[in-house]
Amino acid sequence: MEWLRLIGITITMIVIGYMVLRIIGKRTLSEMSIFNVFLVLMLVNILARPIRVDNFAELIIPTMIILVAFFLYTYLSSTNAFAKKVKMEPIVLVRHGNIDEKSLNKAKMTLSELLAELRVKGISHVKDVEFAILEETGRLSVIPNSTSRPVSPKDLSIVTGYEGLPVSLIIDGVVQYDNLAKINLSPEQLFNQLKMQGYNQEMIKTISLAVLDEKKNIIIDQNDDTNQGNILQEQQGLMKKMQEDLQVEKQAPEDHDLGLVDDYIKP
Repeated sequence: MEWLRLIGITITMIVIGYMVLRIIGKRTLSEMSIFNVFLVLMLVNILARPIRVDNFAELIIPTMIILVAFFLYTYLSSTNAFAKKVKMEPIVLVRHGNIDEKSLNKAKMTLSELLAELRVKGISHVKDVEFAILEETGRLSVIPNSTSRPVSPKDLSIVTGYEGLPVSLIIDGVVQYDNLAKINLSPEQLFNQLKMQGYNQEMIKTISLAVLDEKKNIIIDQNDDTNQGNILQEQQGLMKKMQEDLQVEKQAPEDHDLGLVDDYIKP
């Protein structure tokens, strides 16, 4: 049937468009090169044409050409000779606190736009900027001078320990077994550590997020935690028991209205 073919072509176009955009547009448009942005616009224009069952090849062939052009451009961009000819070179707009007006004109950027970009970066005075560079992607990189940058532990000669990324162990009550395998932590070990903090396997469903920090401590946030992590884990069990006792002893609102006290107990 004609309408079944139309449905099939539409679904195929959606899948092809999604896959091609996922390959080409792994970064946002503001971070992509001009050529890649042009390819994305061409693809959108091709896929936006009216769908007809007799012009499916007219959609597939240009889409495949766009994909081939992307891979060819990516390959050639890895060679220095080609990259120098087609890629934009970074433009230094501010150097040692002084605005380079010629570079500003070359970048087709007004002084007001430059000042606005600096304010977005949290810098109000140009004199506080060591370098401001317009990158190939069109984004502005700002390097503050040594007197305006935030103080770091290195400036104070403080040696800090290694801090890795926290590993999610439980998300929305679901154990992340893949993450457990990556850190060589068995589910039994996880359950034992949770049990030491007062959580049995049935209570895992009430855990909104559990992560393992760089000190091998499991930080737990319950989906009904009214304190939002402001109290220690060993205190949360006591707090939860107190809330349960208050819930049992509290009468129905129609029988006894506690007013502001009721709002405090049940925020």
